Amino acid sequence: MYVLEARGLSRDFGGFKAVASVDFGLVEGSIHAVIGPNGAGKTTLFNLLTKFLPPTGGTILHKGEDVTRLSPPAMARRGVVRSFQISAVFAGLTVRENVELALLNANGLAWNLFGSLSRRPALKRAAEEMIERFGLSTYLEARAGNLPYGRKRALELATTLALNPAVLLLDEPMAGLGHEDIDKVSSLVREAGRGRTILLVEHNMRVVSDLADTITVMVRGEKLAEGTYDEVSARPDVIAAYTGGAHV
Repeated sequence: MYVLEARGLSRDFGGFKAVASVDFGLVEGSIHAVIGPNGAGKTTLFNLLTKFLPPTGGTILHKGEDVTRLSPPAMARRGVVRSFQISAVFAGLTVRENVELALLNANGLAWNLFGSLSRRPALKRAAEEMIERFGLSTYLEARAGNLPYGRKRALELATTLALNPAVLLLDEPMAGLGHEDIDKVSSLVREAGRGRTILLVEHNMRVVSDLADTITVMVRGEKLAEGTYDEVSARPDVIAAYTGGAHV
């Protein structure tokens, strides 16, 4: 079953077709990557699916129901949450406070943050477990704005998962990371995928080949190919379009 689906999805900018009548389906429980060269339309497709851009044509479905005109908050209430571009991290709060705030918000308690978890042992344990799970225990009282970039990415993912989304949409989660942090964040994304559905736009082909069950290749606003990494990376048209001739 497609948890998120596009039918004939299009987006024009002043006569330029950034996305041209694309059909797309995100299978429930899978990790699905969208790749393509610069200008391929993948970010526009992502913005359409996450409701940060309205389409000029086509339909978006969530579990078979038309959600084309819904807002991003309305999609979030359905359990479809976008991370990294719209961060749940507050730079002036500590790591602990950020995770606690996310958990309180997920439980309808964001109006009463500081000191609240001391009276809510289950949420306090959940915050501690989330912080440890994402390797942030040594940064517990550090302000989020002062974290190393890789740890900030881990905190962004932790706070997003604290909202317990059913569908997690990631826009270039590895952007700006060094090799060591890429491996760490990649492992966290894989762990995050257990029990939920993930859509990611990503340039790092090593990460894509390691994480994605299915890959959609975009070129000039259209869907060129779709399949496993081995299937799409062996296609001559993908090789030519994506790398100019070198193997993906």
